Amino acid sequence: MKKKHLIASALALGIIGGAVAVPNAIFADSDAVSTSANTSTYGNHDEVKTPGNHDVGLFKTKDLFNVVLDGKSPLTEFSISPGYGHVKLRVKNNTKATLTFTLRHVNSGDYLLTKYVGAGEPFTWYSTDSFSNGMRAGDYEIQWRAGGAYVDATAWGISATSSDEL
Repeated sequence: MKKKHLIASALALGIIGGAVAVPNAIFADSDAVSTSANTSTYGNHDEVKTPGNHDVGLFKTKDLFNVVLDGKSPLTEFSISPGYGHVKLRVKNNTKATLTFTLRHVNSGDYLLTKYVGAGEPFTWYSTDSFSNGMRAGDYEIQWRAGGAYVDATAWGISATSSDEL
């Protein structure tokens, strides 16, 4: 008989304790919770520390384009935002001819460069190869040609705030 009363008493205390704890958690001081939740032993939003205690900056990049190129003379248009002048272009030429691409700054009308990608070859270009301080903001276009042949390629580009982020 005493065991039944002991079990019933323990259950009653557990239920009462839960009834008190839940409202306290719901109505807790949100500032205290926010402050403790935002404290991190690994870093803040500007830096990240890996478990090996190495600092790794958060990269700031933007996708410019990711396209499948087909046709006689496809055109790719994109914009570079201010502060994001470091660019990486990656091309995979599936054409059986050399692929030629010409980069033009639309706002000024300036033709900035022409590059060639061998038949069946991949190609990577970094803006620092031609523009050590990065490219100016604005609208750009790339004209793709394969010497009169049908263009069959894929290309993508990203821009970043620093060349180290590419």
